[in-house]
Amino acid sequence: MAKEIAIVGAGVGGLATAARLAHDGYRVQVYEKLDRPGGRNHLLEDAGFRFDMGPSFVLMPDFYREVFRYCDADLNDYMDLRTLDTHYKIFFPDGDVLNVTRDTARLKDELERIEPGSSRGYDEMIAETGRIYQAVEPLLYECFTRRSLLEPRLWPLVPKLRVHESCWGLASRHFRSEKLRYAFTFEAMFIGVSPFAAPAFYSIITYTDQVHKIGHPMGGMYQIPLSLVRLAEERGAQFHYGAEVQRVTPGRDGVRLQIGGDTVAADSVVINADYPYAREMLLGQPLPNYEYSCSVYLLYLGLKEKVPHLEHHNLFFAQDLRLNLAQIFQTKEMPHDPSFYIHVPTVTDPSLAPPGKEILYVLIPVPNLKGGRDEIAAHEERLRRLVLDRVRAVSGVDVEGLIEVEHRFYPRDFARYNCKYGATFGLSHSLMQSAFFRPPNWDPALPHTYFVGASTQPGGGLPVVIASSRIVADLINRHTRG
Repeated sequence: MAKEIAIVGAGVGGLATAARLAHDGYRVQVYEKLDRPGGRNHLLEDAGFRFDMGPSFVLMPDFYREVFRYCDADLNDYMDLRTLDTHYKIFFPDGDVLNVTRDTARLKDELERIEPGSSRGYDEMIAETGRIYQAVEPLLYECFTRRSLLEPRLWPLVPKLRVHESCWGLASRHFRSEKLRYAFTFEAMFIGVSPFAAPAFYSIITYTDQVHKIGHPMGGMYQIPLSLVRLAEERGAQFHYGAEVQRVTPGRDGVRLQIGGDTVAADSVVINADYPYAREMLLGQPLPNYEYSCSVYLLYLGLKEKVPHLEHHNLFFAQDLRLNLAQIFQTKEMPHDPSFYIHVPTVTDPSLAPPGKEILYVLIPVPNLKGGRDEIAAHEERLRRLVLDRVRAVSGVDVEGLIEVEHRFYPRDFARYNCKYGATFGLSHSLMQSAFFRPPNWDPALPHTYFVGASTQPGGGLPVVIASSRIVADLINRHTRG
């Protein structure tokens, strides 16, 4: 009889793992405390507006295609993934604007306008980050421990990964202009870390952005979990919503899950809950002194009319970005003058709002709640006003008067997803919490127990989380079948 695998959490990592293992012939049961799948890749619906609440970029599309190929399926049969012509639009505080497009020739013209000669620096940066990507990509499908550092096969990779350099340092070798340095390092914020602190190997995000391009699934980002649920269910996985797992007890012969007043047995468990929560609350183990990513303050605005001069993805940089990042990550105070991101998916996908209307999803990075500080209430109106004023300055539109629907999401609200300290992106991606030093997907001291998701290996971001599901599936197959 096929072995039974319990999966705790129906985030993207858990869903991708469920699809793989069900395809491999296991009996898969997924337990999710919320009433729908997706985890942080969630959906908010109100008055005909469909707000994607979590991730908003599709980077590294090959990682999405891989999970469907693993299950003998074609991504195109489940999702209509479109490549954006304009990847994002950057608004600098001096009024300058940079359009980062999929057309490299057009992009280079934009770069030369800001910094003469920078197109050569761009080519050199892409070549260098491409070499790093070639070194890193195979590692994204392996589970490492600190003992892995003793493996001779890995030693040649260390200099290739530029572990002693930051993303900012790498960009600074290719661009003189701080504008362009910021433009090609801000992606570090997608994993909740400052570009001044992120190890240079995370510049592969910039590489994939530029080379593999940026996509959008028509119907919104929530199509990703929906497609994975369909993939998993077609292969026999079963889903249980409103089923919160309170405890996981590993044993020699299997595991037991406490769900309400019931105890469920399984041969193995895959925990998709965020790793610190899983270790502390589900397994009852003490936590090391981890570093955590930043949090965010979110506004979901449904507007009565379209807003001109915005693209699908928009970045507004602070006057003093160094100070802005220092306040978030070092002094841990609410930004005086924040940088922020605005997602306008209706530029590409009008189906997400009623006809003629617009969605603005505003994300402002703020400190996490470690240390007990929660100062958002004293600053939220100021931050909201600053955002609306800057949108009016670039669009000529008073967005305040167009708001039909508004929802706000605070750092404390990430407790819904069991994110410790409201750390939106889970554990920080510092050097000592990356690769060999990040929590592994399997711990021999916890029999029959596996971990998938942003805070375990290989790291955060949807494509990398999908890669972690492959690591877990391979581990379970190896341990079960030899």
